[in-house]
Amino acid sequence: MINNWVFIVNPNHFRMKDFLEKYDFVEFTQRNKVHLNDIVYLYLTSPVKAIKYKMIVERTDIPIEETFEDSDYSLPDNPRKSQNTGLWLRLRLLDTINNSDLSLEALKSHGLRYSMQGNFKVSGELLDFIESFFQ
Repeated sequence: MINNWVFIVNPNHFRMKDFLEKYDFVEFTQRNKVHLNDIVYLYLTSPVKAIKYKMIVERTDIPIEETFEDSDYSLPDNPRKSQNTGLWLRLRLLDTINNSDLSLEALKSHGLRYSMQGNFKVSGELLDFIESFFQ
């Protein structure tokens, strides 16, 4: 069974847009029970405050030694990979939206009941709403 997730990205800590434009994938600390082929929507926190990317889980259980070197895209005071030496997962870019239609306010009006402080599974009306922008 494929699960759908929302992952939180702080654009003040990692230049996600620039990285994805160059590489079409990104790696995250593996904190949830995420499986191959799960779908992940990336929500960018302030100043963006919207979902911008649809990704697919391409690889899980990546040891830190095998992760891609992305430190050029981290802000100097927040190097992502030096903070967590556990397992990582790789997400491949499927689609991008370049508007703010999936803003925090819009997500809340379609069933979002979570704060945007941690990754979470998404389903039902909220998933249908999000997916309608990526078809």
